[in-house]
Amino acid sequence: MKYNLKYGVSILLLIIVVSSGKSQTVTVVEKPDPSTMVQPINWSKFRKKVPQDQLTNTVKSALLNVNKFALNSWYRDVKKYESDSTGYLDLKSKSKVNEYRYRFPAGMSFGLAIAIKTGIYDPSITGVSLQEAKDKTIKLVRSVAYDHKVNGKRKVWGGDWQAALWAYYSGYAAWLLWDDFSPKDQSYITKMIVTEADRFLPTAPLFYKDSSGKILFPGDSKIEEDAWNAELLYLAATMLPDHPNSNKWLQKAVEYMVAATALPSDLHNSKVIHGKPVSNWLKGYNVEEPGFVINHGIIHPIYNALTSMINAPIVFSLAGKKTPEAARFNLDKIYYSVTAHRFSSPPYKAPGGTMYQEGSPEVYYPEGSDWGLGIYDAFANMDIAAFTYGWDNLAQKHKGKYWAKLHMDKVLAQQERFADRHTYTGDNENSYPGREEAIATRMGSAWMTIWMQQQIPAVYDNKPIPE
Repeated sequence: MKYNLKYGVSILLLIIVVSSGKSQTVTVVEKPDPSTMVQPINWSKFRKKVPQDQLTNTVKSALLNVNKFALNSWYRDVKKYESDSTGYLDLKSKSKVNEYRYRFPAGMSFGLAIAIKTGIYDPSITGVSLQEAKDKTIKLVRSVAYDHKVNGKRKVWGGDWQAALWAYYSGYAAWLLWDDFSPKDQSYITKMIVTEADRFLPTAPLFYKDSSGKILFPGDSKIEEDAWNAELLYLAATMLPDHPNSNKWLQKAVEYMVAATALPSDLHNSKVIHGKPVSNWLKGYNVEEPGFVINHGIIHPIYNALTSMINAPIVFSLAGKKTPEAARFNLDKIYYSVTAHRFSSPPYKAPGGTMYQEGSPEVYYPEGSDWGLGIYDAFANMDIAAFTYGWDNLAQKHKGKYWAKLHMDKVLAQQERFADRHTYTGDNENSYPGREEAIATRMGSAWMTIWMQQQIPAVYDNKPIPE
């Protein structure tokens, strides 16, 4: 197996040995530490062209629009990023909130790295050369890693509630562009990933309700936290297969993935996943029957749009590996809940019906939405994964591709309202402060789902994970 040796490089030491009045040069070779060597992606295996259908082209256009905004208005005018005396971007000064300091640049780098490395980046659309785009992406990633506490520099973040997500986005982007980072930055990135993954080894996943049905976190399913923690764990295991904790990370990722999408009925589910009955993996559940999610105190369709549960087949396929079965656990039921489950009015908001509405990109929110009513990219990302991996099998009249076209057309129409190609008008459409950065992750994910499946279709594996 071939590895990139920039991190953990062999060091040649020239030692002057004085003996009998004579000096001689002795070369001592320090062997690289395999536990710190990242397995590079073999890009030569991925040479197939994606189909030129309307949906694929719409996703491509949407991602390039996000890239255009990121490299111009966002980088220059919104964030006003500049390097300081360290040579890294001063991310700390941009906010007093670590989520805004690090999630946002990590998310933008994710979308940029994907466009660059899959070959669709287009300077004629973005107005920025490929080299400048790559330089800015690398600067974003290396600056996020530089500020992690483990690297002993600014020591701003690490172990935060969302830290696994920030490490995942930036680590994923780094993996795609690995050879373009210096050995020093490769070291910072690797230590960031290892540190964030290791902190979950002694911990258990969180549950909205315990096995008795008692609410542990009122109005707050832990589906998203468990899912993004799993993302970081399996990324670490895949990037660093010779690390002594690699299998432990993968085992823990499986535990978190099963917990993230567990239903009440799974507490008695005897189906075997990775060597154990589903029920044995669980101490509670995060999703209500038949597959909807409670968050922010309401039934919240946005949290059914499983952005952090979609990327596993991509990560494993990039490394030429099979995807753990846990990565698609209950996703068909969650997708059913947005496409086919009907909500009566009353007690739910008028007019009732299904979350997805035939012939329309609009989404019905049974109990309202505190994130705005103009979010379509999250659903498009889920739709594309659903029909690509087959977990739209429980959807009834219309499958994932039908809904993906509706939602993606709406996303593109939103972007075309603005010359700089940002997406949202403001809080009325999406009130999250990182809304433009979030769409970079979703469109990046959607494009990678299409692109990777064309290269090497995902294959699932239900074998036990070795200790």
